[in-house]
Amino acid sequence: MAYECKIYDKNGKLKKILKGNQVTQESKDFFNQPSTKKIRSLINSFKDPAIEENKNTKFYNKICVVCKREFHPRHPNSKYCSHECQKNLYLAKKKKGNPG
Repeated sequence: MAYECKIYDKNGKLKKILKGNQVTQESKDFFNQPSTKKIRSLINSFKDPAIEENKNTKFYNKICVVCKREFHPRHPNSKYCSHECQKNLYLAKKKKGNPG
């Protein structure tokens, strides 16, 4: 057993924690019960989800012209990572262009 196993009583209180070197005949019998075998086989059947790389990516990551962070654009002509950055640049240009 590679991991520690926590054993609880019927009220949900922790009875004991078994580590790999502490497995007794009693705990081996517990692991050989039909219901325990089913759940162990179910747990063993789980696999880490595969990370899928999309080979048909239309747009590659760009750098935002305002905050200089990398982002994934929705359109090929996107310059800003968010509406906040677009708004900040617009307000800065407006303030600079209009004196007083």
